[in-house]
Amino acid sequence: MNEILTAALKNSIKGQHIHVDPIEALLNLNFEMASKIPKNSEHSCWHILYHIVYWQDLMLEALRGKKDMNWPKNNEASWLKNLPKDWENWDELVQRFKSGIEEAYRLAENIESVEALPSWPKVPPFRALMVLSQHNSYHIGQIVATRQILGVWPPTAEYKTF
Repeated sequence: MNEILTAALKNSIKGQHIHVDPIEALLNLNFEMASKIPKNSEHSCWHILYHIVYWQDLMLEALRGKKDMNWPKNNEASWLKNLPKDWENWDELVQRFKSGIEEAYRLAENIESVEALPSWPKVPPFRALMVLSQHNSYHIGQIVATRQILGVWPPTAEYKTF
C-alpha cells in the first residue's frame, strides 16, 4: 500500500494524471507575459508564482525538520505588492519553484515517519507533501487560466524558456 500512496503523491507533485505538469505550465512564460495583469484581475502569473513559492519554501523548511518556523499569521505576506522590473528576478523565482518541486519529489520517495512535523502540529510528512501538492496544483491552474486570458496558452513548441 505504501508504494501506491507514494506513487500517487509523486504524481500529484509533478502533475502526472492529475493536472498539467507545474513546470510545463511555466514554459515560454517570459518576464513581460508573467508581469501582465489581465483586465478585471488582481494578479499576474508572477504574483501567483511568488505566492506558490512563498508557501512551498515554508512547507519544505518544515519538512526538512526545522523546529522554530515563523508561520505567517495571514496570507498577506505571500502576495507581492509590486513586481520587480527585471528578468533576473523572474528567472530566479522560476528556478526556486523548480528546485522546490524536485526537493518535494525526492522527499516523497523517502517518507518514513508518521509522526507530526516539529513545527507543524498534527501534520506528518505525507500530509504536508499533499498540502504542498494541492496548494501548487490550485495555483498552477490559476496560472494556466491567466495565460489563457492573456492569449499565451498553450506554450508554443518552437520557443522554450527553459
